[in-house]
Amino acid sequence: MKTLTFTLILFCCISLPTHSETLNIQMMADFIPQDGGNPENEATTFLLAAAAELGDEISLHFIPASRLREWQQLSKMNNVCLYNKLKTPDREAQAVFSQYPLMAFPANKLVVFNKPKIPDSITLLQAINDFNLTIGIIKGRSYSEEIDNFIRLDDEHFFMLEGATNAPRLGQMLFQNKIDAVLEYQTVFNNRYKRAPGLSHIRYISLKPEKAALFGYIACSPTEVGKQAVALFDKALKTKKVRTLISQRLKALFHEGENTQIVNAFNAAFEH
Repeated sequence: MKTLTFTLILFCCISLPTHSETLNIQMMADFIPQDGGNPENEATTFLLAAAAELGDEISLHFIPASRLREWQQLSKMNNVCLYNKLKTPDREAQAVFSQYPLMAFPANKLVVFNKPKIPDSITLLQAINDFNLTIGIIKGRSYSEEIDNFIRLDDEHFFMLEGATNAPRLGQMLFQNKIDAVLEYQTVFNNRYKRAPGLSHIRYISLKPEKAALFGYIACSPTEVGKQAVALFDKALKTKKVRTLISQRLKALFHEGENTQIVNAFNAAFEH
């Protein structure tokens, strides 16, 4: 009888659901939630929505860091994650990426000021060889695998500033004719300089070959903790609630025509 009682107690203990500890993740970012808890950009809004969907399974601690430092921390700590990051072979060699995107945005444009003779669509090689443009970029930012490789091989034609907070300065230099062009998203540049007197002389040149959309993912330390974090984020991102939130906001964020293309590309990323 005592043996039976002990067996039943042991069986009940084994059958009881266990609650794993909360996964604590250090989020390195150049944009972090404000003191009042309000996000400073769209990607942060989406990240917080995914975390809220996970409840006490994950806890995010935001730490301000430059673009260069945030990637360095992936190899120094076992529980670091970054977000809204493009996937490139170089980056995938140093981080574990989420399967599903957190953010979608259109391809970068070549933004020019007072240059009516440049065609509406060109390659970067044409921009440099045919028009001798000096192009402003942010060091450490990925523009796409193709563009990043081009910059790496021909960096003397690019004017680089470090840090995301310096992006507005590139636009100011463009209006002052200190550089010839800037690589930027059309919606971002339009919103940033919508009150600039010279905005009517700005043109957005498409770069060939142009993609329908680019995606920002979550990247974490290549450790067991990092893999657990990515698995949790993927679980949240593929829920109908989070996907619907992101899709609706993307549709409102970008201009008509472009937004439909971006939302369709975002939703298609979940079908594979």
